[in-house]
Amino acid sequence: MPRVKACGDALTPRAVAALGMLGLDIPSHWHRSVGIAVYGDHDGPYLFDWPASSGLPTVSCTVPRSEFDSFMLDAARSAGVQVRLGVAIHGPITDGKRVIGVSGDGEIFLAPVVIDATGASARLAVPAGMPRLQQRPMAVAARGYMRSFGTESPDEQRLHSWMAMAEPASPDSPEVARLVGYGWVFPMGGGLYNVGIGQLSTSASFGRTDYKTALVDWAKTLPEKWGMTWVGADGAPVDTPEIMSAALPMGLNRKVVYRNGTLLVGDAAGLVSPYDGEGVSWGMESGMWAGEAVAAAKTAGFSTSDGEAALQAYHWRVKAELGRYYRGGVAFTKLMGNPTILAACLKYGLPRKWVMRLVNKMMAGLVAPQGGPLDDRILRLLLRVVFP
Repeated sequence: MPRVKACGDALTPRAVAALGMLGLDIPSHWHRSVGIAVYGDHDGPYLFDWPASSGLPTVSCTVPRSEFDSFMLDAARSAGVQVRLGVAIHGPITDGKRVIGVSGDGEIFLAPVVIDATGASARLAVPAGMPRLQQRPMAVAARGYMRSFGTESPDEQRLHSWMAMAEPASPDSPEVARLVGYGWVFPMGGGLYNVGIGQLSTSASFGRTDYKTALVDWAKTLPEKWGMTWVGADGAPVDTPEIMSAALPMGLNRKVVYRNGTLLVGDAAGLVSPYDGEGVSWGMESGMWAGEAVAAAKTAGFSTSDGEAALQAYHWRVKAELGRYYRGGVAFTKLMGNPTILAACLKYGLPRKWVMRLVNKMMAGLVAPQGGPLDDRILRLLLRVVFP
């Protein structure tokens, strides 16, 4: 740490709210955006502000993931956490079936509870008895950095998102084809942008796509007036784009998220949103829930039945808070993986602002858990009816 990680570098209003719940102030130099610009088959974007009615912040932020992770690590140190860097964890240590610690680089670390926050690899999940649900969706995302040198830069007050991606026409294929997936251009401030694409496992071409090449090809379709040029870590133009990619485990892809002394949080629990591929906010929220469960277990006594119940309560809280929402997201990925349905949504849904207001609220997780405006009540009712 700090280390570079494949990420869109965006903190949604939900992620900003999670920072507030942790008592952390957003640094003044982090770039802020007030909404999202959504692109479909139409030449121009449809503009939506982050809704104020759901009780969440009306601002999103972008910051390099390496800086954000360092910010969170410093906050943990300030809270008294002992941090050990450069130690490779090889696996769990068990007493019977129960995990009582981990081993790493010749050392043994024992603890009454282990939290697996190892991301998509989820190194401890399977040994602790929590295999991945194979039917849940996955995604692959690739990103790089570009700078605008054109006559007009992309609006830096909004996150730019493409629900349909075109690939450039060629002499052999003069018709503009559609890449199956989604794209983004997120402003970092000062003319720098995080540019990326993602593809869902429900797409027919999933696993057979060269994502780095696909990103470079799609970037060529961005408006010429933006003058987008690939840049390196120092912000200077480069001949070869520096692109990173990563897997995104989605839809709460573990049947249980606590078992045998181990809690799964964030990507390790498959908590990336199936709607938009965002995982930072859910990682922070599940981390807070896990921390509260461990604290309750400590108060009750780790070796007692009440202590075990407190840890088990983390599992039920994740299911209660996110289960229905993520089941809706799994259904959403199947719909978006169907080219015919996607085309109909782009033609008939995207141009209608009231429809997209609801869609954007659902996708970004900006629906109030209770109360709120009519929009929120309709969306909660829809989820309850379709996914009882």
